[in-house]
Amino acid sequence: MNKKRIWLRLATSMAILFVLAYLVKHDMRFLQYQNDDIKTVNEWQAFALADLNATHNAILTAHPGVIDPLNPAFKEWTETGYQQALKLIPKVMSYDTAMSAVRFYTTGFLDGHLLYSDNVRKNYPVFNNGWKIENKDESYIVTATAEKWPAPLPAKGSKLIRCDNRLPATIINEDVAPYVDRRDNPATRARLAEDLMRLHLSGNELKRCQFQSPAGAVFEIDVTYSSSTQEQFFQLLDEASQHQWAPRTNNFSLKNGVLWIRAANFNLQSAATEMQDLEKMLNELPSLRNAHQIVFDVRGNGGGDSRIGVKIFNAATGGLRYDTRNIEQLPLQYAQWRVSELAISSITQAVERAAKLHGAQSEQAKETANFHDELKAAKLAGQAWVRQDAGHLITRADIEKRGGKLLKFNGKIALVTDNQCASACLDFADLVRQVPGAIHLGQRTSSDTLYIDIGQTKLPSGNLLVLPLKVWRNRIRANSESLVPDFILHVDMKNDTAVYDATLTALKMNERSDITADKH
Repeated sequence: MNKKRIWLRLATSMAILFVLAYLVKHDMRFLQYQNDDIKTVNEWQAFALADLNATHNAILTAHPGVIDPLNPAFKEWTETGYQQALKLIPKVMSYDTAMSAVRFYTTGFLDGHLLYSDNVRKNYPVFNNGWKIENKDESYIVTATAEKWPAPLPAKGSKLIRCDNRLPATIINEDVAPYVDRRDNPATRARLAEDLMRLHLSGNELKRCQFQSPAGAVFEIDVTYSSSTQEQFFQLLDEASQHQWAPRTNNFSLKNGVLWIRAANFNLQSAATEMQDLEKMLNELPSLRNAHQIVFDVRGNGGGDSRIGVKIFNAATGGLRYDTRNIEQLPLQYAQWRVSELAISSITQAVERAAKLHGAQSEQAKETANFHDELKAAKLAGQAWVRQDAGHLITRADIEKRGGKLLKFNGKIALVTDNQCASACLDFADLVRQVPGAIHLGQRTSSDTLYIDIGQTKLPSGNLLVLPLKVWRNRIRANSESLVPDFILHVDMKNDTAVYDATLTALKMNERSDITADKH
C-alpha cells in the first residue's frame, strides 16, 4: 500500500491560540506550528464525526458481518465500538487525531480488509516525537532521529527502556495499536513500534523516557512533540532499512535443478506490462525441463486476484490430481455475498477492470459480468445473500489418502512466505501446502478473517472506507489463522541472496533427515 501524504492544518490565528491553550491545559509538549492555512479544533472534530457516522452507516448497510448469524460479536462491536469512538471526538485536534478517532472504530473489527484510508491528506504537518524505534529481537531500538529537532533526542542505536513508568510493549498496545492495527500477528507487531513516534490522540503524549545508549549508559530525556513536513516524516519513517523490496513481479529462474518462481504480484494493474509478463511466464513454465525442485516464493505479495496464483501453480506443476470418488461426502466450500448497493457497484467496477486487463470476451470478464447480473437480480428479489460455490473442502491428509500427485511434476515442492502474505497470497499458500510432501519455509504469514473481497465507498471527508463484501463458509483456514512454516528462516526476508541460500540449505537438511529416517 502506498504511503499517503501526512500533514496537519489549522485555520486562523485565533485557532492557534485556542489550540495552544488546549495543549497547555492538558500538559502537552508541543511547539507552536506557524501556518497561515489553519483548521480549528471544532472543524477537525466535525471532520472526524462525519466520517465516523458514515463509516458506521456503511458497515450497517453493506458488511456481511452485520447479518452473519454465526458471528454475533461482529454486530456487537458495530454498535459498542461506534459508541466508544464517539467519546474520542473531544480528543481530536488535527488531521492525524481525526484519523485515529475513526480508526479506533475500524481496527476494533480486527480485519485487514476493513480499512479507513487517508486520501485527502494535504499540507498538514505531522506531530511526532522526533525518534523512530523498531522491535529487534524483543528490544526496542532507536533506528532514526529527526534533524534540527528543537530538543534533545536519543542517539541512534539507543534502547528504549520505559516511558512514564510503562514498558514499550505496554505503550504500543495501549497508545498505538487501537488507532493503527489491533491484530495479533507478526506483520502487525513488526509495524506497530515505528508508529509510537506519532501522536494519535491528544492526551496520549509521552512525557519522559528512559533509554540505554549503545555504550551501555542509562539516561532520560523529556519528550518534545513538534511538527514535521510530509517529506521529513516519511524520510524518518523509511530510514534504517538495509534492504528494500525488489519490484513485485512474477518471474522465474532455473539453476542447478531448482526452479525458483517469484509469485509476488497478484494485483495486476497494467495489461501492457504486468499482464504480458505474466502470460509470458505462464507460457514458458510448462516447457521447462531438468527441474527436480520447485520453490514458490511469495515474499512481498499482499494479495489481489487468487486466480493468478492458481494459473502460476498449474503452469509449473500441471495441477494437483487425486481420486474424486465419493468426494460429495466432504463438506462444500462456499461464500455468501451480502446483497447491497456497494456490492453491486463494486462488481460493476470489477467488470470494467476485467475487460480492460483481460479483454471484454475473456473468461474472467464474462464470469464477473454474470455474477454482477446475479447480484442485481437478488437485490430486486429482496434477497440478503448470493451464494458462490467453491468446491469441496479437502485437506492435505484427504489428498494423500486419495493418492494425490502433481500431473506434470514429480519432484519436491517448497513455499517461501514472509509476514506480509495475506488475502490471495494466503489462498495460494493453502494451494501449495496441499501438495503431499510440500515444505513451507520463511516467516509466519499474516491472516484474514472469513470476510473478504472488498469494495470501497467515499466518506464525507473524501477519504475511503474499504470493507469486505462476502463471508467464507468451510474455508480450509480458520478465521484469522496465520500459516506457520515448517522451517523458520532467520534472515532478512528482503535480502534475495540470503533467502535463497537459507532456503536451499534448509531443504537439503530436511532431505538428509528424511533419508536417515527411512534407513531406520
